[in-house]
Amino acid sequence: MPKEIELKLRLPSSQARRLQLHPLLSGQRPQKYRLLNTYYDTPELELRKRGIALRLRRKGWAVWLMTVKGGAGGDSGSGGLAQRNEWEAQTQPGVFDFSIVTDSDLRDFLESRRARLQAVFSTDFTRTAWTLKRAESVIEMALDRGKISAAATPGGPDTAGEALCEVELELIEGTSPDALFELAIELASELHLHPEILSKAERGYALSDSALAQPVKAFNSVVENAMSPVDAFRTIALACLAQLQRNEAGAIAGDNPEYVHQARVAIRRLRSAFRLFSPVLADNFVAIYSPRWKKLAGHLGSARDWDVFLTETLAPLEEAFPADADLAVLRTRGDEIQRKAQESAGVALRQQEYSQLLLAFSAALFRETPPTIAAQDVKSGDSLRKFAGQRLEKRAKAIKILASEHGKMNAERRHELRIAFKKLRYALEFFSPILSRKHLADYQASLSAIQDLLGTLNDQVTASRLIKELHPKGEPDPLTRGWIAGRTQLLIGTLNTELSGFLTCKKPW
Repeated sequence: MPKEIELKLRLPSSQARRLQLHPLLSGQRPQKYRLLNTYYDTPELELRKRGIALRLRRKGWAVWLMTVKGGAGGDSGSGGLAQRNEWEAQTQPGVFDFSIVTDSDLRDFLESRRARLQAVFSTDFTRTAWTLKRAESVIEMALDRGKISAAATPGGPDTAGEALCEVELELIEGTSPDALFELAIELASELHLHPEILSKAERGYALSDSALAQPVKAFNSVVENAMSPVDAFRTIALACLAQLQRNEAGAIAGDNPEYVHQARVAIRRLRSAFRLFSPVLADNFVAIYSPRWKKLAGHLGSARDWDVFLTETLAPLEEAFPADADLAVLRTRGDEIQRKAQESAGVALRQQEYSQLLLAFSAALFRETPPTIAAQDVKSGDSLRKFAGQRLEKRAKAIKILASEHGKMNAERRHELRIAFKKLRYALEFFSPILSRKHLADYQASLSAIQDLLGTLNDQVTASRLIKELHPKGEPDPLTRGWIAGRTQLLIGTLNTELSGFLTCKKPW
């Protein structure tokens, strides 16, 4: 079955000329041709829902190609690397010959939808392509410049569209993506190349229906007990990167704070995975990348704090006391600071430093030549279930020790308890496919309820801090202080009850 392995990289159009003059391309004569593409789906977008892309392409003036991408075993993964099944053959305008698809289930699916296929969106771009030899690999480097359009056919009436300027590095000979990442990292030292997780098809679908573009939550874990702990970390880390990258554009646009929140969650989960798998990770790998992800998380944290304060603390106060002048001052100043914090988060995700981190970290995860990310004394045959049980038990014991003093706990200790619960929750989610199903649901439900309570309590502490920052003369008025204090006491009472129940839950490991 043919498989496409390529690395997609976004490039500022202002740097396209610099790429073409790069020393790596010296003496190379590129191919240059225009590609007009129309993508097809059913009215219900059934192909999109199954991760399938179907297009008809006109290459140059006379050649027509039909391409099918996707199907079982494909992976449009994070870090810009896509590994997908692909079938392509010459055709004629409007003609679909699905006999070329060797995946029988996919072929039957497409045949059954043939009568309802319709044009959905199009792309129109000029491709400049070079062929490069790298060690044992041959790579096609293509610079694509043009437009993705919501128009159903290229050159149709003007509709919503976005400019296209990206570099595709495709493995023509070889099986390892190492050569792709090495070339990308070399180019990225001089150019602002950013790994692009969204294919042209995905971007086209989002243009044709804006409702398809939504904040992306964490993906369900797909670890398997046959994996080594290191392989499990790699799988989890790549899922975290995918969530982060799928929220980038929305976070940069700044219209919906949920994008920043989900990007922050992705980084938080990744950093939690570093700690969870620390016994099997190489020290230099952790030393290089863990601080860099922590730094990025710091740039996104402020925006989320202000969003929670304005929507979950200040908004209920305004509803209960609409005429309070102090609350009006807090709203005006809070909105302005939140807007700046949101912009700051977007700026961090636009920096070349972030793009280079994505590339280097993804390369380390995909690299096949050891040592990569594993500690020297790790055996590939180590049982993941045994490892998971040991790591989960350690986190559960830390919670038990902290919970034993819940009756006299101050805000700082409750914060420690919140972090401990968060670590356990993420670990449970990561390992959930290999844990006992009998007790997992009840255990997770109790844990999540407590984490939500601890999160809300932490929001009250954060709100008090932010209000002090906002207030021109130091202390807020008694109304605001009383509201926060009263809500805190109510939450503490509920927390004590929930903790007692959690400590008696059966563990799923």
